[in-house]
Amino acid sequence: MKLFLFLLTLPFLLCGCSSQEEGSSIDQNVSVPNKDPSFPSLGSYWVIDKTNTVANKTIYSADAICQKLQDDGVAEVVVVVINGVKHPQDWTTHYGRWLKLGKKGRSTQGGNNGIVWLIRPDATEKLFISVGRGLPKFTSTDYRRIMGKAINYINFGNLDQGIKSLVQETDRELRSKYSKGAKK
Repeated sequence: MKLFLFLLTLPFLLCGCSSQEEGSSIDQNVSVPNKDPSFPSLGSYWVIDKTNTVANKTIYSADAICQKLQDDGVAEVVVVVINGVKHPQDWTTHYGRWLKLGKKGRSTQGGNNGIVWLIRPDATEKLFISVGRGLPKFTSTDYRRIMGKAINYINFGNLDQGIKSLVQETDRELRSKYSKGAKK
């Protein structure tokens, strides 16, 4: 029963990737959680590897998919590979807000459509996600399935294949829900 309640509330805990409008009662914290590594700048790529273990080829191919998602107005997706994150849920959510990920505006107007995937190679629990409120059709069922496909690669140190799986499956799922012609 506790697991069911946890899974039921998980989407609400993970939401809030993007900045909210002023006056909103939603937590707008954009600070790095205590004793966690600083937020990396987005730079030139949607895939950020602070561990220097991901092949450039993987970064380029995953970045191209993420860039196409942004160009098509579907979502802004960032993948961060970093060690030392002790508060992954807060770090991931605050990072998305700090980046101002997703289009500006209320989620009902097409804003807050950002996703942050966090991979922590040095931790027991290696994979986390934060989903902006502007992606309500992208549910925990969707991202748990995506995580299930990628986690075995990540757990066994194959970050390249894990990132490819995450990005390709996220792209497929988001496009099935949010691209023009997708079922409403």
